[in-house]
Amino acid sequence: MAWSSARFDRWGTFGKSTGAVLLCAAAALSGCSKSDNSSSSTSSSASAASASAPASAPATSASGGKTKIGFSIATLNNAFFVGLKAGVERGAKEQGFELVQTNANGDAQQQVNDAINLLSQGVTAIVLNPIDSKAIIPAVEKANSMGIPVFTLDRGSDGGKVTSFVASDNVALGQTAAKWIAEQLKKRYGSEKGNVVDLIGLVGTTAATDREKGFSDEIAKYPDIKVVARQEGAFDQEKSLNAMTSILQKFPQIDAVFGANDDNTVGAEKAIDNAGRYKPLGDKEHILVIGADGTAQALSAIRAGKQDATISQNPIRMAAQSLQFIADYNAKKNVPANYAWPTMLIDKSNIDSDEVKKYGLWSEEVKQ
Repeated sequence: MAWSSARFDRWGTFGKSTGAVLLCAAAALSGCSKSDNSSSSTSSSASAASASAPASAPATSASGGKTKIGFSIATLNNAFFVGLKAGVERGAKEQGFELVQTNANGDAQQQVNDAINLLSQGVTAIVLNPIDSKAIIPAVEKANSMGIPVFTLDRGSDGGKVTSFVASDNVALGQTAAKWIAEQLKKRYGSEKGNVVDLIGLVGTTAATDREKGFSDEIAKYPDIKVVARQEGAFDQEKSLNAMTSILQKFPQIDAVFGANDDNTVGAEKAIDNAGRYKPLGDKEHILVIGADGTAQALSAIRAGKQDATISQNPIRMAAQSLQFIADYNAKKNVPANYAWPTMLIDKSNIDSDEVKKYGLWSEEVKQ
């Protein structure tokens, strides 16, 4: 089933935020991220529905040992996904699961093959972090045919039945970035006006689609803010550097950049430096830069004044929650069909605050 924007309105949530800007905590938000997952386990207007294990759901592996869980991750070439892997491993340890995992290294077909192989190894549930929401459908449908529940993490599937999908609300994340830019431009100019660059994420992923939807819909509410360039940064530093280099050559006046993730922003910051257009915070020619994820590079750039803000996720805790839902499902408890993990806006004013520490600087726990 194709992902419908109507599904975004109802999500299970982590709870109330702790300071700063937390997204995804309220079901009333206009779009809850499928970050790469459109789980077809419910109708498009009923994503809040919970799933419960059938009476026959196995609690242990066929061999009578620990419950065996399969996990397929999209890539480990990005610190965020290293964080997801760490969280799945932490969650599996906490729940006493045996974990069998694969890394698709960015190859969508390889991921399907890996997932189907995991299904043949006696797993009682499978966690998927899809590279492509359409390409992963055969693996989801294969699991469905075998009666093995599918749990998607950070990204989702456009078809097949998914028991529970855990991710951040990426539509709301994009909205927050646009609002933040508008607020900063109002402080600078007295009204919401200026030239903005939008560096889109990896086209074809729901994380990129949702963040772009949230950002573009929200920024359009400010008629005097002009998006002078929209270009794919692909969640990649080198591609974002090249894209931003070209944009800087075309536009002598740029006030702000939204990077769909922090690899996009780091690439943009390098391009700004290379072009000799970096100005310190407070300077009217300073190019505002906001990204997403809360990577170590982004936090360092914020402290150095090269990046203004990041909307941080917490992949470690988010992934561990997915494993908790597997345990709940095995215990025949209801689990949410869609669960939105909160995000937090981090800038120089709060980066060392107790609120941010409580939320968790996940990138300080991950060694890539």
